[in-house]
Amino acid sequence: MSNTLTDYRRLSKLRGHRQINFIRAAIVGVAAGLLAVFFQHALHQAEALRGLVFSYAQSFPFGWPLFALFCATLGGVSAWLTVRFAPEATGSGIPHTKAVLLHLRVLPWRRVIPIKFIGGVLAIGAGFSLGREGPTVQLGAAVGAALATLLKVPRRASAHLISCGAGAGLSAAFNAPLAGFVFVIEELRRELSPLTYGTALIAAVTADIVTRAIIGHSPSFEIRNFPSLPLSALPVVLLVGVAAGIAGVAFNRLLLFSLQQVPRLRSNLPRSVRAALIGVVVAAVGWYVPDVLGPGHGAIERLLHMAETPTAPGVKYLLLLFVLKFLLTIVCYLSGVPGGIFAPLLAQGALLGLLVGSGVSSWLPEASGGPAALGVVAMAAYFAAIVRAPLTGVVLIVEMTANYDLLFVLLAASMTSYLVAEWVGEKPIYESLLQLNLSLRGPKESKNLEPILIDVVVEPRSPMDGCRVRDLELPRGCLLVTVKKGGEEHIPGGDTLLREGDEVTVVIAGERATSSSFVRSLAVAPYD
Repeated sequence: MSNTLTDYRRLSKLRGHRQINFIRAAIVGVAAGLLAVFFQHALHQAEALRGLVFSYAQSFPFGWPLFALFCATLGGVSAWLTVRFAPEATGSGIPHTKAVLLHLRVLPWRRVIPIKFIGGVLAIGAGFSLGREGPTVQLGAAVGAALATLLKVPRRASAHLISCGAGAGLSAAFNAPLAGFVFVIEELRRELSPLTYGTALIAAVTADIVTRAIIGHSPSFEIRNFPSLPLSALPVVLLVGVAAGIAGVAFNRLLLFSLQQVPRLRSNLPRSVRAALIGVVVAAVGWYVPDVLGPGHGAIERLLHMAETPTAPGVKYLLLLFVLKFLLTIVCYLSGVPGGIFAPLLAQGALLGLLVGSGVSSWLPEASGGPAALGVVAMAAYFAAIVRAPLTGVVLIVEMTANYDLLFVLLAASMTSYLVAEWVGEKPIYESLLQLNLSLRGPKESKNLEPILIDVVVEPRSPMDGCRVRDLELPRGCLLVTVKKGGEEHIPGGDTLLREGDEVTVVIAGERATSSSFVRSLAVAPYD
């Protein structure tokens, strides 16, 4: 009787903690939404300034040096700030956020928030082919870390606030709450415990409410009112998926190869100077092809809406734009300034779809279904091939288009591109970037070795499936504290049998990075 009463009290306490975390997640969502709105507004002002400088420079016969000076200065200052004050703010920020959630990196939010904000505004405002969505994810994660610190949340529970803050950032960046929620589940956490999806969903929705209340209901990309594709266009949709898979693999490999070469270049050039030189390259390319500048939102929206009109861009221009956007995104990412690849990937995908659609339309106009619709479909397919998060890409496009009739073709193209990347053995880009970063700098854990709390879901045929708790051989410092079976939580004993679908909570002390990776591996089914 006493044991039953003790277990009941422990479970009641756990449920109380979960409800408190839901309230904290809502606060994180509001704060992340506000920060994302301010970031977006600042970027719009910076891009408007770039447009004024560009127009002013073009009014002179030899005005290009002025525009080049503008791009180089902003890029160089952005890189200098990042290197000097917050190296963690380099690049997209999503790989760093994943490392924090795996306890392989720390998140110094006091430095990351201002530097990511200012550095991102400078670099993207300079026209670098980088996006704000990745930085907004890291800013949201930093908001979660800040709240955990200010509210004195135990470190073992702070990971949920960091992950839900990241999802809230993506939700606010795209005005797409479901995409932010799915991104946390599919890419960042990869588990479905009630606490994870509860906090992620609450934060994503509250962040989106804040965003819509301040800037309206418009999504990041205005790609609505495109016709649905008929079933007869399915062969072309699959062709788009194959093309997106091949191009996505090429992008991943070239980006990783380029990043691997940077440390090998025995150059004494500071990163700020390198970024300034890349700014000159950006200015040179953008001077003649302005559509490649920046993330690509405006250019892609215009090209997609022009695709069904007599003024539609030709195949040669689309090919030129795709190649330049492809290469310039990689070059800009090498600069190390704050900026992500999320939006540029969607822009490249749209260009690829327009290319395939325009080519097929000239031969089989009845079968293509329209270049614009294929451009929208290719955005999800290209994203799936590179990031390997097909559900996030599909949900994101459905939310931005508000066209659920596209769901089938989006799934067909995304799964095709996903399988192409899987078939050639290509790893997800954020996972590869994380591994590259760890190989260059090694893991860096917090000096505070307070225990952490992780949740895993037992997959079929995983080492945990069909295993009793006493036979798990958990590392030293690990304690399995609760098991949720069929919606009911239990305090496990040594004889408790784990089955697929069970939600397991483990407390880890000591060597957290190694132990957490080992525990997660026990719940994952092996690849055949």
